[in-house]
Amino acid sequence: MLSWVGASYGATGGRLYRYINGEGIVVIDDKIPPGYVAQGYDILSYTGQLLDTVAPSVPQNAVEKALRKKALVAREKEDRFILVSYSSVGEIQAAMSRKLDQLDKEVKGIKTNIKGSARRIAFEQQRAANYQRGGRQVPENVKVTLFELEAEVIKSKSLLELKQEEYNKTEERYLGYIERYRQLKAQSE
Repeated sequence: MLSWVGASYGATGGRLYRYINGEGIVVIDDKIPPGYVAQGYDILSYTGQLLDTVAPSVPQNAVEKALRKKALVAREKEDRFILVSYSSVGEIQAAMSRKLDQLDKEVKGIKTNIKGSARRIAFEQQRAANYQRGGRQVPENVKVTLFELEAEVIKSKSLLELKQEEYNKTEERYLGYIERYRQLKAQSE
């Protein structure tokens, strides 16, 4: 898409500038907003003829190089951690097993809490039904208890989902440690 912005030719000596704005639209104007100068632009005559092109001041590949360098630094840091922390694949597997067992116990505890809350909800619902069958209003404390228990179940289910996700990520991380440890040891031999 091309956007033509009316230009006052006399002020710029008949020069126009073509650049791409933040929405990806090609704009032709008699001035360039400062935020777009660094990405490069074209200088045009008032008839639209290309006079010059100003290259971007920060090449695209410079950003990619910076990201690769950051990833490399992170990889080297993780490699040092693996080599300092573990002396064998068996140690990594044992650490993984301990961590996964701990997370599994936490998951089981949350599931137990959910089941207990569900039983308490059923009990409170039965109490409320008994009041209603007797033609009486359900007491406010029963309503509040039901509301709190249901909120607790929702919170516990969210926590359960997070713990299960943590379990999967932890397992994936340790399996990655094992693979990387093997690679590093093979390189050092």
